[in-house]
Amino acid sequence: MPIDSSIRLGTQTSSPRVLLKRLREVMAAEEGAQQRLDHLTNAIANNMVADVCSIYLRRADDMLELFSTQGLNPEAVHNTRMKWSEGLVGYVARTAEPINLRDAPKHPSFSFRPEVGEELLNAFLGVPIIRTGQVLGVLVIQNKAVREYTEEEVEAAQIVATVLAEIVAAGDLLEEADAQEVDRVLHRHEHLVGAPIVAGIAIGTVALHEPPAPKHRVFADNVAEEGERLQTGLESLRKSIDDMIAANQDLATVSREVLEVYRLFAYDKGWARRLEDAVQSGLTAESAVEQVQGENRKRMRQAKDPYIRERMHDLDDLSRRLLRSLGGDAYQAQLELPQDAVLLARSLGPAEILELDRNKLKGIVLGEGSDTSHAAIVARSLGIPLLGKCPAVIDKAEIGDRIIVDGGTGEIHLRPGSDIISSYEDKLAIYSEEQKAYAALRDLPAVTRDGTEIELFLNAGLAIDMPHLEATGAVGIGLFRTELQFLIGPQLPTAQEQEMLYRSILDGAGNKSIVFRTADLGSDKAATYMKMSHEANPAMGWRGLRMSIDREGLIRPQLRALIAAAEGRELNILLPLVTTSDEIVQARAIIDKEIERRKRQDKPLPSAIKLGAMIEIPSAAWRVEHIAPLVDFLSLGGNDLAQFFFAADRESDKLTGRYDPLHPAFLSFLKMIADKANLANKPICYCGEQAADPLMAMALMALDIQRLSVPASSIGPLKKMIRSIDLNELVAWLEPRLQSSKQTLRDELLEYAYRNGVAL
Repeated sequence: MPIDSSIRLGTQTSSPRVLLKRLREVMAAEEGAQQRLDHLTNAIANNMVADVCSIYLRRADDMLELFSTQGLNPEAVHNTRMKWSEGLVGYVARTAEPINLRDAPKHPSFSFRPEVGEELLNAFLGVPIIRTGQVLGVLVIQNKAVREYTEEEVEAAQIVATVLAEIVAAGDLLEEADAQEVDRVLHRHEHLVGAPIVAGIAIGTVALHEPPAPKHRVFADNVAEEGERLQTGLESLRKSIDDMIAANQDLATVSREVLEVYRLFAYDKGWARRLEDAVQSGLTAESAVEQVQGENRKRMRQAKDPYIRERMHDLDDLSRRLLRSLGGDAYQAQLELPQDAVLLARSLGPAEILELDRNKLKGIVLGEGSDTSHAAIVARSLGIPLLGKCPAVIDKAEIGDRIIVDGGTGEIHLRPGSDIISSYEDKLAIYSEEQKAYAALRDLPAVTRDGTEIELFLNAGLAIDMPHLEATGAVGIGLFRTELQFLIGPQLPTAQEQEMLYRSILDGAGNKSIVFRTADLGSDKAATYMKMSHEANPAMGWRGLRMSIDREGLIRPQLRALIAAAEGRELNILLPLVTTSDEIVQARAIIDKEIERRKRQDKPLPSAIKLGAMIEIPSAAWRVEHIAPLVDFLSLGGNDLAQFFFAADRESDKLTGRYDPLHPAFLSFLKMIADKANLANKPICYCGEQAADPLMAMALMALDIQRLSVPASSIGPLKKMIRSIDLNELVAWLEPRLQSSKQTLRDELLEYAYRNGVAL
């Protein structure tokens, strides 16, 4: 329902709209910076019926200086300075959260400063002034009465603080020297830590996946014109949504309902009226959208109903779309990647990475993300350093900032100094030398000290992966993910297009083997042109082999292309997400149809066709002895297998890292599978990204899994580790520990490696 913007402040009815109008009038006045700031403080105090209103700004040395006050001793202005750790003002600055106290002197952080003259004051409302994640100062409201400020008063103060942040950052309220200090605070070096996902170092320039609206004025020069701009933007937004729904008439009922609810939000009169009110108060259209967006986020987060809270995402998306509409060409220009770009994004899909200019993209930082996400798999394949779990950097960074990303340690340096840049340039050189050392191992066999050969294969999915085969010395490609071709194009690839890709891959591999996994598509990996119904648990839904069997029109052209491309050569086909042996029988029947079709056309066939099953579901794992006789080889899809084993969504930011694949229970489970595969005399390969971890690879080798398929960047480190280890000793060490009740064997394996001279 529309929310009335009229709110109760103190003992009179007032509104943020009235206050914003007054602030606009103050900013328009021909006065010096200090006079403007004093008049602005006075306006806030009068509007909020406060005995005191004060503005403290942060200096470059992190001292909080009283810049203006209404109600305190005027001689304290620019003379009272508080440490970052001092008093209630320092508390608000440190926590970056508002504080609302009915009796401030009783708070443990209260600090009495006699020179300001606040002996008789009790009620205290402090709100941080924040821009791009940096606290620029604190807005303080105080009253003599012992009372708590209402929710509406707190909200009004937050709106004012948001506007103040923009004005202060623009320098309109400050003398030149003070403005330079604020600029130093805004652009100081930030050291943050995320989750390391793809190793490597990137030194470059910040690019934002969802860049903010272009820099714009806070207050409008012409209110009527801004109102017209807002209306034009809303009309454009609504039309784009209408067109989107019209173009997707064949969507399933649930999906259509979702879009219809989304359209209702776009046409909501209450939302539009709040935007119009903000413009009428004197804000530009962009500032109005940002202000109302902030209000909506706050209200939605406070809602008890989870459904209502989730709608915040719809409102956020609508606000971003509206800002794009208002920004026009200026906004779109910001979407171009700069040279040596480090992309910051809340989340990112695999296709989105592939659509970027890889000549410019040097690194990626995600607010969410995990080491087994689809984005991580693609980034690893492309050799792009990637970090996850660092939403703070997105709030703190601005387009064009210098940034350093260390995918090995998870460290991020935003706006680094020359000394830090120099240090990382040295580290990058050392990293390059390590890569050269690994390259020197290329032609040496991956054989343990006691003579066991471990076959190291590559994971791939793109034609650009093929040079890695020669560069790393891998024995072949153990997993070629064919679905990437389906995900990056605007339409379903034809059989001819698929054949062209597969033929080029086989030609590039020479006499090395390649395992082509049929397209693992479905509700969790769907291209934009695919019409998929909504599923509550897409990873466990209609995908992989299940989907291919039900929709032969998808898999038959792919099988036709594979058989044609492999003429005269061995063809290895891997079926994804096998659940039961019956599915393999059905899949083999479809393959036989394509073989017969090619025979009728009197065209050459592959020299041999070998079929494999990917074991990534516990039900298939428990019945490997029934599946193995129906196929020529087996692959373990470790990522999904671990996900289902621990019942932990691998894309969930909250669960990433909670369950270690080096858990004794999971390792025992893998040993059971390996024992059954070896008993059936069927080769088994571990294709999970987890095998790129040298400790996990050690455990897999000790479980008698002697084929590993990993990213190109992991071949060298793994080969070095393998050549330094005595496998029989490791087997004897690990076996009794599989019965351990510990949550992980990681620390013990690490200690074993160091104690026995294993090269990690």
